[in-house]
Amino acid sequence: MTDIEEIKKKIYQIAAITDRGQRLNKLIAPMYQEKLKEMGNLIDILESFNTEVSEEKLSGEWELIYSTVELFRSSPFFLAIEKALNDEFKSNLFFKLHQLQVGSFGLSTIGRIAQNIDFDKKEFLSTFDTTIFGLTIIPILGWFKLLPTFGGRVITLADDLILEDKVLKMNLKKTKVSKVDGLNKIPLFSTLLMERWYPVKEVWEKLPWNKESPSCEVSVIYLDEEVRVMKDIYGSTFVYIRPTISLLNSK
Repeated sequence: MTDIEEIKKKIYQIAAITDRGQRLNKLIAPMYQEKLKEMGNLIDILESFNTEVSEEKLSGEWELIYSTVELFRSSPFFLAIEKALNDEFKSNLFFKLHQLQVGSFGLSTIGRIAQNIDFDKKEFLSTFDTTIFGLTIIPILGWFKLLPTFGGRVITLADDLILEDKVLKMNLKKTKVSKVDGLNKIPLFSTLLMERWYPVKEVWEKLPWNKESPSCEVSVIYLDEEVRVMKDIYGSTFVYIRPTISLLNSK
């Protein structure tokens, strides 16, 4: 086994035992911080190999297995918000408040997160599955579910995709929520709002406090046939692998 293969094996292990890095989130509990440091050291070693980054190697589908920040922040939608806020403290505070709002009492949890990179179309498609009311019981008193489980797949499309000096740059275009096999659609919400694209870019540009179009960029730290490591503008780390089975919905 090569040095790189051994390093990747350790990365997979940490990603698994820390729930894609979410057990390292101090907002939840300051646990396993030694694993955060260990993962950082492993990423630094991978970066030192200085692998070739090309459109061909980046193209195709990827799945997120580890993040040093909230999982949803891998989406171009939230990356564009991060860039627009233009302040690391403000962006971290905004995303922590967002996580508290949607994740309180285990109300909403994030499932599979996938990305598809297409340089022919200059498009970057990002999805994350969300589950609502996954566990709703009264402890001790009963074991039946009080509410059924609902959910959907949040799909975000960015265009004008380019690779420049190991940096992926793109412009946020539109987003929608679609059905996920095995999950019930959200009542009322599904009829009114699901399965239709919303022109995020057009709305964004009409808001008076936005000074420029919604755009974002992420740096490629390491890349090979099966692993991709990225960092956002403030150094937050995202690790992706090639999925064993492609589940990404077409647009």
